[in-house]
Amino acid sequence: MPKIEVNEKLFFNLLGTKYDWDTFEKKLTFAKAELDEKPDMSQPDDKRVIKIELNDTNRPDLWSTGGVTRCLREHEGAKHSDYTGFLSTKETRQDSADRIAIVDPELKDIRPYMVSFVISGKPIDEPMLIDIMQTQEKLAWNFGRKRKSLSMGVYRAADIKWPVHYTAADPDKVSFVPLQGESKQTCREILETHPKGKDYGYILKDFKKYPVLKDDKGEIMSMAPIINSATLGQIEIGDKDLMVELTGTDMESLMLAANIVACDFFDAGYEILPVKVVHPYDTGFGKEITAPFYFQETTDAKLSAINKKLGSSLSEKEVLDALYKMGNKVTSKQESGDTVFTVQPAPYRNDFLHEVDVIEDVMIGCGLDSFSPEKPSDFTIGRLLPITLYSRKVKNIMAGMGYQEMIFNYLGSKKTYIDNMCVKADDVIEIANPMSENYQFIRPSIIASLFEAEAQSGNAVYPHKIFEVGKIAFIDPSENTGTKTIQSLGFLTSANNANFNDTASEVSTILYYLDHKYEVQETDDPRFIPGRQAGIMVNGKQIGIFGEIHPQVLENWQISVPCVAGEMDLEYLMATEPKEHNDKTVAPQKNESSAQPAVQFDAPAHFNKYIDLRVAKIIKVDRNPEGEKLYIETLDDGSGTERIIQSGLVPYLKPEELLGQHIIIAANLAPRKMRGVESHGMLLAADYVEDGKEKVELLTAPWAAPGTQVVLEGTEPCEKPAKIDIDKFCKITYRIADHHAQAAGINLQADGKAITTVKTADGEIQ
Repeated sequence: MPKIEVNEKLFFNLLGTKYDWDTFEKKLTFAKAELDEKPDMSQPDDKRVIKIELNDTNRPDLWSTGGVTRCLREHEGAKHSDYTGFLSTKETRQDSADRIAIVDPELKDIRPYMVSFVISGKPIDEPMLIDIMQTQEKLAWNFGRKRKSLSMGVYRAADIKWPVHYTAADPDKVSFVPLQGESKQTCREILETHPKGKDYGYILKDFKKYPVLKDDKGEIMSMAPIINSATLGQIEIGDKDLMVELTGTDMESLMLAANIVACDFFDAGYEILPVKVVHPYDTGFGKEITAPFYFQETTDAKLSAINKKLGSSLSEKEVLDALYKMGNKVTSKQESGDTVFTVQPAPYRNDFLHEVDVIEDVMIGCGLDSFSPEKPSDFTIGRLLPITLYSRKVKNIMAGMGYQEMIFNYLGSKKTYIDNMCVKADDVIEIANPMSENYQFIRPSIIASLFEAEAQSGNAVYPHKIFEVGKIAFIDPSENTGTKTIQSLGFLTSANNANFNDTASEVSTILYYLDHKYEVQETDDPRFIPGRQAGIMVNGKQIGIFGEIHPQVLENWQISVPCVAGEMDLEYLMATEPKEHNDKTVAPQKNESSAQPAVQFDAPAHFNKYIDLRVAKIIKVDRNPEGEKLYIETLDDGSGTERIIQSGLVPYLKPEELLGQHIIIAANLAPRKMRGVESHGMLLAADYVEDGKEKVELLTAPWAAPGTQVVLEGTEPCEKPAKIDIDKFCKITYRIADHHAQAAGINLQADGKAITTVKTADGEIQ
C-alpha cells in the first residue's frame, strides 16, 4: 500500500488543529490510513516527519499532505472548499488567457494526451516543495503504472513563453541539459546514461520519436515521462508561479491527477490558473481540454440498500450528513417509497463505480464506532471446498513435474487477453465501467496471463516452466447469468527444444495422476500452430487444449524462444473423477462416537490391497547432471531387469554409502520424470538429528534377497495392483516407532524379520 511522509508542521497547519498521537491514530482511519511511524521528537517541529500508510489504492487523492488533511477536516464538519472558480466542465470552460499548450499530431501513437494548469500566489517553501515532489512521484509510480500511463512535470511558469508545444522529437537531434546533468545530451543519450533514463527508458525506447515539451522560444522543458530540463524544469524554494503538466495514455487518469494536485494547492492558499491544451485528435472529452476539468458522473444509492448492507437503521439526514463528511455533494428524492441519494463526488475523486461504493462512504462517514457489534446468529463449520482440495492435488502434480506456480490478476486489457493472443473478443467479458483500460476485461484463459510473466523473463535461465491454477470466465448464453466462471489449469514451457510431443507426454502424466482416460482431436485455435495442437477430450467433451504457440503470438509478446502451452477445465475433471476418489466417507451415524469413515485409508486393508514394498539392491550410483541433489540409482529388484530410481540424497549420503545396500522401495508407483530421467519407484528412509545436523538413515533389509516383498507383521505376501499414484501411496502413515519401521501403525517385515533402524528412534519415514 502507498506510504507518504508529511512535514508535521505543514500537516497540522493545513489541518487547522493538532491532535495528541492516540487521537491522531484514530482519526486517520477516516482517511483509510494508519500511522506508520511517529516523528523524531528530537528534531525541530518544522523538520519533523510523520510517516502514514494508506490502506486504499482507489483513493489517490489521499496520497498527499493536502489530501489527508482535507479528508480529516471535512470529516470533522468543515465546510467544503469551492473549486468552481477554476474547474471547467462540459458546459462551462474557464478562461485560460494566453496559457495554451499545443499537441503534435505525431504523438497520437506515442504518448497522446496532455493536461496542464498553473499554480500561482505565495512563494513555495521547503515543506510544500517536498510535498509536491512526493505527490508527483506517488501519482506517477502507483496511479500511473511507473510513469507508463501517467507522469507529471512541474516548471517555473514565470520564465515560460506561451504557447507551450508538446512535440514528437528526433531523439538523436534534440538535446538539452537534464536535471542533475552537467552538459547537453541528446534524448537518446539521456535514456542510455542518465539514472532516470535507465529507470524509465523502456517506456520510449521502441519509438522512433520521443515526447518533448518546449515553450514558444524553443526552450526545452522536459522529455516526458523521463526527466525535466535543468533550466525551466528546475524548481527552487521561493518560486511563485509553477506550471504543472501531466502526459500519458489515459485521459481520464490525467484529468483526475490534475484535479487532485490543483485542489491540494487551492486548499493550501494558492490560486489555480487554467491552461487550455489543444489536441489535433479526439481525446474522449473533445480536442480542446481546459484543465482542471470536472468530468465525474453521479452515482445513486437507495436508503433501503444502505441500511440492509450496513445492518443499520440510518435516517435520511444521517446518510446525508455522512456523505457530506466524505467530501461529496448529495441530493435526495423519494422514489417508489424509498429514498434515493444522488452522489456527486468531489473533483479529486473518481472511485464511485457502484452503489456499494456510496455505502462504504456512508459507513466511514458515520464512523465504525457508531455501529454496535452483534454476535453471529448462525454457526457453520469451516472447511475447504472440494475444488480447492482438487486444485491442491493438481498443484502438487505440476510441482512434481518441475513447474513453478504463478498467481495473476483476473482483470486485464484488450491487448493482453485478445490482441496479443490473436483471438476474437466474442466470448470475452468486458467490464462496463472500468477504472482504466488495463482492467477492462476478465480473462478468458490463463495462457495469456502466463505470457505476461514470460514476456518479462527473457534474462532468466531456460527452460521456463510455469503454471497457474485459477479462475477464468467467459460468455455462455446457456447460463442464467449469461456468463460462466470455472477453475482452470494453465501451463507454459519456454525452451529451445519445446515441442508438441513433450507436452503431449506431460498432459498424459497429469491426467494419469488424476485418474482420467482421455483422447485427443484436431483443433483450429489461432493461438497455436496448425497441425501442432490438440484438444483434450474426456467423455466425448473437449475440456482443454495444448500445443506449440503460433509465431505471431510470440512476436506480439516479443518472445524469441519457442513456447508450448496448455489449459484444462479442472471443474469438469473433478466432477467426472472416478467414484472411488469421490466417495471417501459416509454420513456419520446418530451415535457420533461410533461413527467411522466408509474407507479407512490408514488401515492395514489399504496397505495389503495397494502398497507394494520390496527389497532391492543398489548396484550402481550416478549423479543427475540436471539436479544438484539427485542420485540416479540402478537397482536389482529381483525381476531380472534393472530398475532406475532417483533420490535427493546427495547432501546426506556418499555414493559408497549407498552401493550394495539392500534398501526398501515403493515398487508399484507410477513412473515419474525428474530432471530428464524417469524414476520407477521411491526408496524409503528416515530423518534423524546428530550433533545438531539433520541426517538420513536408509531403511534396509540386508538379510533379504532382492525382490522380497515387505509385509505387515502377521500377514503374508499378496497380489498388488501394477501401478498406483503417489496420492494413494501417501494415504498410509509411515513412521519409525522405537526403532521399528511401521506402516499403518504395524511393524514391517521382510522374509519374516522386522525392519529396524539404528540411528532413528522415532520419526517420519520419507
